Amino acid sequence: MPNRKIVARELAGFLKVLAHPDRILIVQLLASRGQHSVSSIAESLELPPTRVSQHLSTLRTNRLVDETPRGRERLYDLSSSRLAWWLVEGVDFIANNIHGVTDEQLEDARKLWVGAFSPSRH
Repeated sequence: MPNRKIVARELAGFLKVLAHPDRILIVQLLASRGQHSVSSIAESLELPPTRVSQHLSTLRTNRLVDETPRGRERLYDLSSSRLAWWLVEGVDFIANNIHGVTDEQLEDARKLWVGAFSPSRH
């Protein structure tokens, strides 16, 4: 019983880290296009760089992204591509609960996630 509680607590913490739309978008971007700097993520997702930096700090602290120095900037990438696949499964799971989204829009979103992911990358 204690082992199940430990796993449940750790999984809850993991889900809490991902429980922000910007972080999910960052994960999808890194899964689809590999390493990015804060400024390129901010530009791609149309988010303020300071906000992207804060989210990356959270993801890095929780070992979901890796940071690689390159000159004056740092590049970020997913620690494990399995994370992206796990989120693809989440799209299917929530599909029936999304209001105001057509089946076509949902399929487009799923294709974006699946098509963006390359299992050979990690």
